[in-house]
Amino acid sequence: MNKTKYILIIAAVAALSLTLWGSRSFAQASGSYEGTVVGGYAADAPFTFEASRLIGYQVWTPDYFLGNLGQITDLLIDRCNGRVAFVVVSDTPGFSAEFLAVPFGALRRTGEHTFQVVFRGAPVPMDNYSQVYDPQWGDRYAQYLAMNRSIVGLETIPATVDPAWADNVYRFYGLTPYWSEGKNSNLDIVSYRMSGRTDELAIHYPDGGLVAFNSEGGLMSSYGVAPYWTTCGSCGGEAMNFQDVASPPMPSDAKPGECYARVFVAPRCETVQEQVMTQAASERVEQIPAKYETVEERVMVKPASKKIEEIPAEYKTVDEQVLVEPAHTEWREGRGAVEKMDSATGKIMCLVEIPAKYQTVQKQVLVKPASTREIEIPAQYEMRQVQKMVEPAHENHIQIPAEYKTVTKNEKVADGYFEWRKVEGCQAK
Repeated sequence: MNKTKYILIIAAVAALSLTLWGSRSFAQASGSYEGTVVGGYAADAPFTFEASRLIGYQVWTPDYFLGNLGQITDLLIDRCNGRVAFVVVSDTPGFSAEFLAVPFGALRRTGEHTFQVVFRGAPVPMDNYSQVYDPQWGDRYAQYLAMNRSIVGLETIPATVDPAWADNVYRFYGLTPYWSEGKNSNLDIVSYRMSGRTDELAIHYPDGGLVAFNSEGGLMSSYGVAPYWTTCGSCGGEAMNFQDVASPPMPSDAKPGECYARVFVAPRCETVQEQVMTQAASERVEQIPAKYETVEERVMVKPASKKIEEIPAEYKTVDEQVLVEPAHTEWREGRGAVEKMDSATGKIMCLVEIPAKYQTVQKQVLVKPASTREIEIPAQYEMRQVQKMVEPAHENHIQIPAEYKTVTKNEKVADGYFEWRKVEGCQAK
């Protein structure tokens, strides 16, 4: 079953290729392909059509044989500049449920209901992509767009468009944003279908300029009509509900043979500038750490103390008389008138007193007894480098003023109204 389905797909692709090849051959036979479109439509020839008819048109890549990118499902219209800024393409290969955004200026009309994407001067690295058609990813241009869907893709169709996004998409396709070249640099890009205003609007090709229709379907651009789609911003947009605008009476000074067209004159707006606060005033608390510096300082390395010192006893050497022999008496032989006559007689004995005998000796005498004393030991200091706090930590409360920016906006100064204007070269039905 799968193999049969695959063969059928290949056959369908081949048939489509042959059909497109034949169409392209016809175009080439009548001149250069770049200046000619299939079916005889001139690619750059001016053309005006109703905006609603553009919905459903097919969009192709430069590889016209196989590069179907899908169909136009919506328009993104710049009301400030009065032109179509983008077409929104659905069912693009590789985009899943997302949409592809294509600047109107990157489209070339190739048929009654077809357009072709043109990369005008943008470098397209085709060597990086397969030249073989892929049923899921399309041709090489479709693959290139799918790989860059972060730039050209839309998850949903937006009610309004970010100007920065619009600028990036234009430059991706090699286009200079028209709003950077024109007089009005403001952008007010809105969705055509989501607006609910799908009448009274036509588009001029190739510039995408808007042209208004009157109530009977005729073009009214020559009358300077400024419909809802060419009112920049919200100014005057609400006045385009024609049911709420009274129709003026027919001209009282009209003459037979003259024709008049009822024309809506847009609300008159003025551009004003005002200061808008973008950021409220606030306060920022800044933590300031403590500050230190290195200084030389006398630092105590040993505290003061006390110690007990013992003082020994003091002595001195003195001479002292020591009694060696006490005084005494003893009998000693003596002489006198009676002498010893013989060994047996005459012996004289005298009792003699013998004085005491002394001897001088040296002796240690205590002069001062042993004692103690308390000695104060002073503290010891050194000069050292130390970190010294010179400013403590603190908080700074910084007041941040409010920020403002100057914005430009349109303010309505007069309501829109209808008036009758004389039309030349017309006649009654």
